[in-house]
Amino acid sequence: TEHAVMTTLSLAKHGNDPDAFARDLARRLRWWFAGIPAGIGMATARSIIKLWCGASPARSGVWSAGNGPLMRAPVIGVHFANDSENRDRFADASTRITHSDPRALECARLIAKAATLARDGVQNVVVILDSLERQVESGEMKVRFPLLRDGLANGIDVGSFADSFGRKPGFVSGFAPDTAAVALFAWLRHRGDYRATVTSVIAAGGDTDTVAFVAGSLAGIDGGKDGLPTEWIDGLRDWPLSGALLSNAGAVDGMRYPNWPLSLVRNACFFIIVLVHAFRRLLPPF
Repeated sequence: TEHAVMTTLSLAKHGNDPDAFARDLARRLRWWFAGIPAGIGMATARSIIKLWCGASPARSGVWSAGNGPLMRAPVIGVHFANDSENRDRFADASTRITHSDPRALECARLIAKAATLARDGVQNVVVILDSLERQVESGEMKVRFPLLRDGLANGIDVGSFADSFGRKPGFVSGFAPDTAAVALFAWLRHRGDYRATVTSVIAAGGDTDTVAFVAGSLAGIDGGKDGLPTEWIDGLRDWPLSGALLSNAGAVDGMRYPNWPLSLVRNACFFIIVLVHAFRRLLPPF
């Protein structure tokens, strides 16, 4: 959510200039990192350290095909729904801040395009997969698309689909092609059911926060706010990312984020909550 919000704010300010957008997003990522966020990926951390040391956003990305950029891609796909050239340019600019492996770039473009297709209301699964597959170049994604088609045709569950190519059963990795494939499958497998889309990804295991966010983004774009479970929205308790502030994130003069050093306090509290849950799971009843 934080990456999506920062991307939204940077797009609102610099939606016509990918270089200015990248500089603004890089600045936000630097201060976000200064808040010591829990669960940050190693590649993202290394790249932001490079930003703090003076590297430009075009050169700060490290050689990694991690899934971090995929969290920033859906909002780019919606913003440039009618401009495929800029959609790819801005997806690339966002990705290169943290990741330079071509597979990360490819998967960010795929998720951005999927977001465009969701926004446009394209319903035919074959049309969606054909449109996405035309952008595929890497061997990893070329292997996964036939599995996507077969899995959807046979109605298998998300976990079984992930296991069909995953290195470890019951674990969806943070490798960008794995994340992209599982997110796309969950979205199309449970089309129109936001709850099932997200919970099926969580049940598949592994890097559930990122993969569920990407799949949930596509499902959310598809169904809009009315498609979200009411109790999930009512139960949201966070700062500064409240529902009211998120609704204003697309305005040029909207929410200022991240807010440091207050974010440092928020992240420390969040980390304590995570530790409490982790230790509780070690105790009976298991």
